[in-house]
Amino acid sequence: MKFRCRMVDPNIMRDFTSIVNTISRITKYCVLRLTPDELCFNIGDERIPVLWAVLSQQYLFTEYIMSGVSEEENEIYLEFDVSMFARSLNSLRIMAKSVKIKLTNKRQPCLTFDIDLSSMAIDSRQCIHDVPVRLIPRREWIEHKMPDVPEFDISIEIPHLKYLRCIIDRMKNMSSQLIITANKNGTMILKIEVDYATVSTHFKGLQVWKSKEEQESNDISATVNIKKLAMFLGWDILHPDSVKCNILQEKMIKLTLDVGEYVKIHYFIPAIAS
Repeated sequence: MKFRCRMVDPNIMRDFTSIVNTISRITKYCVLRLTPDELCFNIGDERIPVLWAVLSQQYLFTEYIMSGVSEEENEIYLEFDVSMFARSLNSLRIMAKSVKIKLTNKRQPCLTFDIDLSSMAIDSRQCIHDVPVRLIPRREWIEHKMPDVPEFDISIEIPHLKYLRCIIDRMKNMSSQLIITANKNGTMILKIEVDYATVSTHFKGLQVWKSKEEQESNDISATVNIKKLAMFLGWDILHPDSVKCNILQEKMIKLTLDVGEYVKIHYFIPAIAS
């Protein structure tokens, strides 16, 4: 197995650092799936999918060399402490010229970060970090594959994440559960119900990409943990081009965030049984 890549664009290094830092606030351990075309950060909770962050290597890296366990199964799966990964990238915030990431063996498998901090001066500075990883054997790969996504009842645009975050931050101080309702007319309602009040926010004129015509009710709803939704809203740091909310009636919502053609975030929140 072999893996080596290099980034030189400061904007891309900043976005990559933001992605990893955001993941580190969601979980302690993460699985990274490497293929010839993509890097996929995968978080699961007892085999239930939580997050898939899919990054195109072609856009991110000026150099990308990867060979998996075999020609037929040209993939590598690594598990690691994502907070260590995030700390290793902190140096990119201080005008790094480039970063090389490679799979090494230093008494144990590691991802080694070689960061060039050279300034305009003659002296060059290198910063090297080793993050221990566990190589996941092939027999466990099935546990970390992209899950089969069900056909959702509706797929609707989400309002601006920063604006949404202000609303959700207030609502989560009142309730632990949030009811999300959408319909094919482009309306989305966020609602909480407590003993002393019902509070709702209505959004209209949203784009609808998909809606099941045979659905008996015009409204599709799911009740979810409001803190889990609040975690997703932190992805506004990437300034996404589009964000969709996919709802499976009273079973699940999947939030999909796109940044250009090089980052796609899939975030799964199971519904709470009513």
